[in-house]
Amino acid sequence: EMVRLAHRARALDEPRLVVLCDTSGSMDVHVRFLLAFVLALKGVAKRTEVFAFNTSLTRLTPWLSPGRITRTIERLAIDLPDWSGGTRIGESLMEFVARYLPQLVTPRTVVVILSDGLDRGDTSLVADAMQAIRSKARRIVWLNPLAGDPRYEPTARAMEAALPFID
Repeated sequence: EMVRLAHRARALDEPRLVVLCDTSGSMDVHVRFLLAFVLALKGVAKRTEVFAFNTSLTRLTPWLSPGRITRTIERLAIDLPDWSGGTRIGESLMEFVARYLPQLVTPRTVVVILSDGLDRGDTSLVADAMQAIRSKARRIVWLNPLAGDPRYEPTARAMEAALPFID
């Protein structure tokens, strides 16, 4: 008797993403688009954790509603501390490392940072935090909206500190 064996395709590994989005004043022009992008991305990649940072770090994942992007972003702009204020990238990344790195970042995790790299804080902390994230993550992707300008050079101190650790 002839039996046809069923072959299963290799299971797709759902990506694990951690997104850290800068919501400071210098990012104000870009942040609504980027958060809409992240919300749409979360709809596809379910294992995505989302954070906002400016002068401090805020975990956004519990607040996100993929079906109501505009309303969610408007609510975040009102409720998030220091929205469109200053930036302390190093302190915020160090807070992420201390509070969330062990449980959220594995060798299969891609960490995406959305920031222009303009920082008012201690940029040596940026290098320390990036090194800690690099030691655990599969990849670190830094999306800088200023990089689209042909005249752009990564001369902001936080950007310079982060460059050696970015994939």
